[in-house]
Amino acid sequence: MIKSKNNKIGLNQSRESGVGSRELLERNRKEDDSKSSLSPLSSYLPLLAWIVIPLLTILSGCAFQSPEVVTNNTKTVEDITQTATSTTAAIPRTVKTTPVDEQVLQQLEERLYQQLQVLMAKAQGARPDGYVYTVDLSQILYYAAGKKDSRLYLPLRDFATRNLVIDKKSDPYTKGFVLWRYRDGAPADASGTTEALRLAESLWLGSQTLGDETDRQRAMSILQGYTRHAQIDHDKWLIRNYFNLQTRAFANNSFLVGYDPDLLKIVAQVTGDRTLKSVAQKSYATIREAATPSGLLYDIIQPEVLTLVPELKQLAIFSPNDVVKLANTCTVAERAVEEAPEVGQRVIRFALARMPNLNTYYYGRNGEPVIPQRAEIPTYACLVRLSAKLKEEKAMYAFLNPFVNHAEFMAQNINQFSLYTVGEALLALQSVSQFNPPGSRDRLQSTSVSMRDRV
Repeated sequence: MIKSKNNKIGLNQSRESGVGSRELLERNRKEDDSKSSLSPLSSYLPLLAWIVIPLLTILSGCAFQSPEVVTNNTKTVEDITQTATSTTAAIPRTVKTTPVDEQVLQQLEERLYQQLQVLMAKAQGARPDGYVYTVDLSQILYYAAGKKDSRLYLPLRDFATRNLVIDKKSDPYTKGFVLWRYRDGAPADASGTTEALRLAESLWLGSQTLGDETDRQRAMSILQGYTRHAQIDHDKWLIRNYFNLQTRAFANNSFLVGYDPDLLKIVAQVTGDRTLKSVAQKSYATIREAATPSGLLYDIIQPEVLTLVPELKQLAIFSPNDVVKLANTCTVAERAVEEAPEVGQRVIRFALARMPNLNTYYYGRNGEPVIPQRAEIPTYACLVRLSAKLKEEKAMYAFLNPFVNHAEFMAQNINQFSLYTVGEALLALQSVSQFNPPGSRDRLQSTSVSMRDRV
């Protein structure tokens, strides 16, 4: 998810609390049990039923249906997890789980890779508004690092470290902060936490695959800047969404896509950095706390809402109007598999149970679709990567088959798609090749990508 910081106004909506359908059924069962003990009334039950049942039938047509109650027979992910020991049991019979031909995947990756270079050369990595967005560049940088493609990696790395990472001797506090976007001549407006994680991840991988120790140091500096976004507000720990470089103030909310405990844990294990280790553990706990009743993850943490309802601590984590974007949930789960694999398992089961008609937006409370908008490349790409990380082969192929169909269309109509979407697709294909690497696969040849006009 790409953050919008144009207004930098915190979202003050909170999720409603309520009683789920199973809680209602349990309450009714207990009430029925207590009533059954009143034996003197037993002789009047037939008469009461004759009077009450028609009355309830009439009233039910006028009753307000609470949004907390699931009104159809669709199972929630909680139901599925109670009956399924693996994601395989949640795959509908109509969903294909057969492997995709490796040659098809290789050809698709080659075409997308060529299209990537066309997009980069056409606008130098910028979107129509003229800005280079750090998440776009970081995805391509990570892909290049994974391929050991120095001709793609190095110019992007150099551009990022010169223009996106803050390192001013006059402002040591912001050292390592990462801009969420950049445009020549435009003042830097804000840092980005999601952006910092993605760029640090790319540099860390690049230091391993291409052997540049400097990139490892750069990644560490960025992660140290990231940890300075941490705060405790109303007894709730969070990573603040951004730092406004104009007002010198942090945001008062946090987006869950701005957490990556797996990366922090891995770097902490290698370097022995205790701060990163602590932030990783707190991030795992936060992600677990954000779980919705249907198995998704809420998007926003905003402790200031507790000034209105101080007793309801759970309301600090929510999604506006209970609407959750599946791709966002998957992105968070994908980065917490090291110590919270159950989060990813729930997400996979949620998606599989709704295949082949997977949607983009769902209500967190009951898992029902919000609007009839079908899932597209970013959603399927993330689900492919998440399944690969969790070693769920059948699930991976269940998502890979529709993903390939979408990606084939994108390869033929590249001008209709963003650099971000192309990056998502390439990373998904890369994860599949690493999950089951082909025996004889040549590394794709790269042409040099120039960013000199923007440096």
